[in-house]
Amino acid sequence: MNKEIVYALLAALSFGIAPVFEKLGLARTDPTLALFVRASVTTVLVTSFLVTSGKAHLFRSTDVHSLVFVVLGGIFGVLFAQFFYFKALQYGEIGRVMPIVGGFPVIAYFFSIFVFGESVTLTKLMGIVLVVAGVLLLGDTKGS
Repeated sequence: MNKEIVYALLAALSFGIAPVFEKLGLARTDPTLALFVRASVTTVLVTSFLVTSGKAHLFRSTDVHSLVFVVLGGIFGVLFAQFFYFKALQYGEIGRVMPIVGGFPVIAYFFSIFVFGESVTLTKLMGIVLVVAGVLLLGDTKGS
C-alpha cells in the first residue's frame, strides 16, 4: 500500500474518531471555547513538532504569497468549518451531522474544476452522485 493511501486512511480514521470526543466535549462546553481549546492544543503541538524536528527555519524560506493562501485555508478550513461543525454537533446527532459535513468532496471537486481546470469525467460525476446519495442515505432520520 502506498503512502498516500496509508495517510488518507489514517486521516479518515482520525476524522471518524474525533466527532465522538467532540460531541462528548460539547455537551457542557460552548462551541467557541471548544474551538479555541482545539486550536490552542493544535498550535502548541505543531509548534513543538516544528522546533524539535528542526523545521522552524522553514518560515524564512516560504514565500508570502503561499502563506496568504494557507492562512485563507485556515480561516475557512479551521475557523469557519470547525465552528459551524461544532455548532452542528452541539445541536445534532453525529450520524446526521457527519454525512453532511463529509459531503465536502463534492464542493471541493467543483471548485477544483473552476480554479485548477481539473477534468470532468463520467467516472468522477458518478462518484459525486454516489457521495450525494451517501449523504442523503446516512443523514436520513426517517429511515429504519
